Formats: sequence, structure tokens, C-alpha cells
Amino acid sequence: MNVWDMISNRFLHFGSFRYLDWAAMMIYGELPENMAETIVSLITQILWSGFLGIILSFLFLTITSRGYLIKGAFYGFIVSFILFSIPVLFQVPHLYQTGPNTQLSNVIGAIIYGLVTAAVLNWLDSSPGVNG
Repeated sequence: MNVWDMISNRFLHFGSFRYLDWAAMMIYGELPENMAETIVSLITQILWSGFLGIILSFLFLTITSRGYLIKGAFYGFIVSFILFSIPVLFQVPHLYQTGPNTQLSNVIGAIIYGLVTAAVLNWLDSSPGVNG
């Protein structure tokens, strides 16, 4: 997710906001202004992504893991839709009027996140010694 974010923003110049910028806006109310704020925003964003992965793992316990990649991609898309609509609903400065390139980059990153998280959860579930 963050690798795609770096490629999209730094190399392809496709999106205008990084995931850590979203976290910084929620924490500080503005974009990160120095290295300390950037690091705290990145750590917060990674912890938030971990929390979303825990939710996906609990969802896989209640529903079957058959078709886990499709379900993971769908989960990433739905979560991105919900989370990226919050700045629009609450008129968060800098975030509620992002361009289509940024939105597309974020959705691609969220789908990649869902795919990778689902694949890792499936791999962990099939590892020897996990179930007993």
C-alpha cells in the first residue's frame, strides 16, 4: 500500500496526497510540516492499516475464506470508499476536494492492500501449526 503510494506520487506523479498526508490531516488538521510530523503520520497510518487487517481477519472467520483474493480486493475498495468519503462529509481542508488522479491512486492502493492482506491471512491460516 505504501509502496504503491510512493510509486504513484514520487515516480509517476499520479496522485497529489500520500496516505500519510491523510493521517496528518486527521491528526494535526494540516499537512505534515517537518520530519517528526511525517514520521508520526506514517506510523499512525501503518497502525491504522494493521487495525483494518485485523477487521478483515475477523470477517474471514465469520464468512468463508473461499475466493479470498476477490473478497480482499472488495474489502479494500469498500473500506477506501467509506474512509475517503469522510473528508467530503466533514469538509476536511485539503482532502475533500482531491482530483480524480488522487482518488484513483488511493483506490488502487486500497485494492492492493486488500489483496495482499487477504493473501497473507490465507498463508498464515494454511501454515503448519496454526490450527493446533
